[in-house]
Amino acid sequence: MTSNNLFAINPDRELLIIGTVYSLLPAIIFPVYFLIIHALHSRSDLRENISYKLLNLLNYCDVSQAVCHFFTGLFLIFPFITENIQYIVRIFGCTANTLWLATFVIMAILASTRIGIAFFKIKPTKWTIWMIICLIIGSVYIFLVWIVGCITQNFQLIGPAWSYDMEVKFAGLFAELELVLCFPTLALSFCSYILIIYSIYKKRKLAQSSSSSLRTEIGILIQATVLTTYMALLITLWHNAGVSENKFSSHSAPKAVLHKHHGSAH
Repeated sequence: MTSNNLFAINPDRELLIIGTVYSLLPAIIFPVYFLIIHALHSRSDLRENISYKLLNLLNYCDVSQAVCHFFTGLFLIFPFITENIQYIVRIFGCTANTLWLATFVIMAILASTRIGIAFFKIKPTKWTIWMIICLIIGSVYIFLVWIVGCITQNFQLIGPAWSYDMEVKFAGLFAELELVLCFPTLALSFCSYILIIYSIYKKRKLAQSSSSSLRTEIGILIQATVLTTYMALLITLWHNAGVSENKFSSHSAPKAVLHKHHGSAH
């Protein structure tokens, strides 16, 4: 196990390029996330708002996923690591996937919170019992997914993409549980956007405000529709990628793009 072997560059040019991109992109976005997180922490009016606290949790998950993507790039650039330290590599994969799932737990609570604030007069700066219970249940689920994944090594790096190792016990179950979590969360999030639009429309009608509110409503609707459709397609394609492994086996770049968005979108 010499240093030459340890730092031997991947002879596969395509994987080398993908690995470089994997590592460079997180390095570029780290400062952006730092500024966003700092802004949400520094302003007292935002710091006390429950919705912004949840948004910051999403930011932390994204930053942590970016760290995992950075190391994924190193695994592709230096294949010695993937070939000889497989246990550590799979732990990074399980961690990245768990952080992805954590974003859906947070999104579900955030969507419910927005609905509660808009229609049930919940204070935007006060944690309610149901929020705390949902956070606890979600945290326990996420921790179990992570610890079971690390112990059973159920996540693998195949070429440039991560996927469940279906030969590992319960891997198929966890893959199905992802769908149970992700699609209802997307539906709830989309409904919250629609209800927020309704709330804005109702207030605009009562106040007889200008057309700027209408533009806001249209903007929210377009954003919600595009984001929900994009993520639904992304999840569907990623979960079916394992079934279509042969189709993608000779095309590393498309698989890398698919996985890269799977780990960073929300």
